[in-house]
Amino acid sequence: MKRIVLLLAVCLVSLPAAALAGDYHVGSTLPCYDCHTMHYSKTHDYSSDVAGFGTTTLAAGGPFDYLLRQPGNDLCLTCHNNQPWAPDVFGQGTGPAVRMGGGLNAAANPHATLTNDAGYDEGDGHSLWSTDVAPGGTWTAPSAEGLECVHCHAQHGIASQYRNLLNRGSFSGKALTYAKLTNDLTKDVFVRAPLNYDQSAVDFNEPNVRQSAYGNWCKTCHTNFHGQGGDPNMGGQQANNDSSGTAAKAWKRHPTADVNIGSVAGTHVSSLTAYNNHPYTNRVKVMDSQGIWNTGPGNVAPNTVTPSCFSCHKGHGNKNSYGLIWMGGAGAVTEEGDDAATLSNGSKYIALCRQCHAQASGYAVGFP
Repeated sequence: MKRIVLLLAVCLVSLPAAALAGDYHVGSTLPCYDCHTMHYSKTHDYSSDVAGFGTTTLAAGGPFDYLLRQPGNDLCLTCHNNQPWAPDVFGQGTGPAVRMGGGLNAAANPHATLTNDAGYDEGDGHSLWSTDVAPGGTWTAPSAEGLECVHCHAQHGIASQYRNLLNRGSFSGKALTYAKLTNDLTKDVFVRAPLNYDQSAVDFNEPNVRQSAYGNWCKTCHTNFHGQGGDPNMGGQQANNDSSGTAAKAWKRHPTADVNIGSVAGTHVSSLTAYNNHPYTNRVKVMDSQGIWNTGPGNVAPNTVTPSCFSCHKGHGNKNSYGLIWMGGAGAVTEEGDDAATLSNGSKYIALCRQCHAQASGYAVGFP
């Protein structure tokens, strides 16, 4: 079963062919009656303008707050779990896409009919209905319903915001803009193809070389894991490629912005040589201010590529602990990684870390 921390389209089928992620749930793609019922008295069936899309049924126990047909998460999953017309974002995906965000899981909840798909367990990413404190921060769900899709996504859409991610409330001022079809280096994300959530269709720009808009957005809940070099919670360099003569400082937490791969000469922090000479085909996602993302040996990355949250984690999660991406091989890429996923646990970590870090011996000749 599945669902999304993205409140994307209630009805993917009804979208214009050129529509993209943040365009869903806005304008003509947002029929009110797909989610709301005026008097909670509907006894007949009817469909929206697109054949094959049946409107959401009324759940037992209503009427619900905000005139919703079902409780929040259940309502979102009506479309975003095992349906052909909208992205499947809960557990195992039903389509061929290697989802950029992966899949959510469910914490223990009062919905006895909802169970996690095989391999999608609590701790493997974001858990709907969870009441736990967000790692690295203090955020907890504001009600007994726990984590809900609408805590991260705008149910009525924000056309300018990548994946309808919130840009209000606690997220005010945290824009995560995106370019469609043709890249724009002033935007944070480049979505290459319409109606496509495959990781191959998404790349990340770096308009501000000292920040990650993606990381800044995640920081809303996971506060201590994000910041710039020199911040008390982060440690590290005062600035990327610092030429002031100031000695490099040790990092307390892995940087999510402002440090390029291999930019700190002689410190063994990371190695662009290791990244470019990586003996395997597949590489993790990075940001780049020039819009140059290499995809394998022979495609040399510039000295401007920067790791961020999505380099190591799936936003929703996957079958690995913490939603980690065990990348480090040459085989088919899945939401869990690639060949590295078949290694022993210790070697999985090594395979991922060796994407950028050269000091582990043998990085250039193969993994254990």
